[in-house]
Amino acid sequence: MKKTLALILSLALILSMTATALAGDAEEKWAADNGLYLDEPMDELYEKAKTEGKLVIYTISSRTQKVANAFAEVYPGIEVEVYDISSGTLKDKFITEYESGIHTVDILHSKEQVGEYTFEIFGEGWLHNYQPASIFGNVPESYMTLTPLMVELNLWFYNTEVYNECPITSWWDLTKEEWRGKVVYQDAQGNDAYCAPLTAMVQHADEMAADYERVFGKPIELDADEPNAGYAFIKRFLANDPIMAKGSDEVIELVGAAGQANPPVGYSSSVKLRKTSDGYAINYGPETMTPANGIPALNFLGIANECQHPNAAKLFIKFWLGGEDGLGAGYKPLVSLGSWSVRPENPTAEGNIALADIPLWDIDFDFIYNNIEDVRDYWIAHRN
Repeated sequence: MKKTLALILSLALILSMTATALAGDAEEKWAADNGLYLDEPMDELYEKAKTEGKLVIYTISSRTQKVANAFAEVYPGIEVEVYDISSGTLKDKFITEYESGIHTVDILHSKEQVGEYTFEIFGEGWLHNYQPASIFGNVPESYMTLTPLMVELNLWFYNTEVYNECPITSWWDLTKEEWRGKVVYQDAQGNDAYCAPLTAMVQHADEMAADYERVFGKPIELDADEPNAGYAFIKRFLANDPIMAKGSDEVIELVGAAGQANPPVGYSSSVKLRKTSDGYAINYGPETMTPANGIPALNFLGIANECQHPNAAKLFIKFWLGGEDGLGAGYKPLVSLGSWSVRPENPTAEGNIALADIPLWDIDFDFIYNNIEDVRDYWIAHRN
């Protein structure tokens, strides 16, 4: 009976692996058959797209509707329907529909920072990259794990009424007594965007150790419960009583409110620099933090497997990235303070520091995806 059971289990495993491989082959064939690996001219795509009908986009940005409006002017005859969906529900909505056999959406636009889309959706073949060389030929390879639209960052903000420049230059500064209770962060237990850079620190523990020695003038001595310098930072940072904000807006309010004599610094989304127009005295110091500011949050685009309008989707993505010269109307709604295109041909907002001048760790979705929960558990264990 044991031999029979073992044989049955082996056959079941083989059948499961075969079914998975066949499914992968089918999705790969769909992508190839629908030209996702080709680089067709935009005028040719337009002629094909006009026969397909309405293009449907799921997006996390209200600005996508402005892109769609500009697209309609340049390419009449192709209706575009945009659904603005919160990032917290978009992934689950797409998975639920796909598993139910509903293939309504053509393009999905969201943000990747921890590898969930990379391994759980793209890895299954449910979303496809579309990366024609005429658009992405000059994009750095580190951003090409997915189809990149733009990046946003979390950066350290300071109060410009009190400080002429960023008063911290290293993450280790945040563990010093002078910054006790004067650092605003968000709780990494429930916020991936704040747990991901800590996970990158753990990955780059050697750099964190070297930076510790630079700041304090001696090598780091790890406690028994500090596996490496990345974990050591997390423990010592939490021991210095950081202020836990509920969101990026609260970070900016605490840091940038007028009339403070001794304001905190705070880690917040780069797009919040726009809140200077609301009267907050803020700026960020991206060129000062060592060993890096963190990791980018990658806004990506994916074409849904078995979507109904693949040619319109390809045309729209090319348009969204500014067309073949990068200067077209499609990218203009995305030009704003605190966001950067990774495509060199695209314009950037006046006042933005060049992305290349901001020290960042490359995105390693594989490491973050496989280690973020360990880092989160360590954070929870040492949080006051």
